[in-house]
Amino acid sequence: MKHLLALAAAVAGAASLLAHHPISATYETDRQITIDGVIVELAYRNPHAFIHVSAPDRNGEPRRWAVEWGRPGAERRLGVPTDVLSLGDRLVVTGSPARDPGAFRLLGRSIVRSSDGWRWAGQAF
Repeated sequence: MKHLLALAAAVAGAASLLAHHPISATYETDRQITIDGVIVELAYRNPHAFIHVSAPDRNGEPRRWAVEWGRPGAERRLGVPTDVLSLGDRLVVTGSPARDPGAFRLLGRSIVRSSDGWRWAGQAF
């Protein structure tokens, strides 16, 4: 019985370690690209929020990009309310692209809203 409990604790610990992966496993953190597009979905959830932006890829084809943003609670504490962005807002986003180029994902590094110049820069990861 004692061995079974130890095995269960080890499996639970391994699962939590796997859930907390390094950002560099998913994104090319040594490289950045910029996209210019319109918000089509906002997903404020933990552990990280996502902004989905319709913007062209490097070949000019329209794509839906998933921009990984900061943690919602941390952003609120830094003065960024959850309603600061809205569907249809035009954004210029700079970030690290996903290691899988077909994923159309970015780790957001800076965001500028075109209509009024509102800016966000930095990471709360």
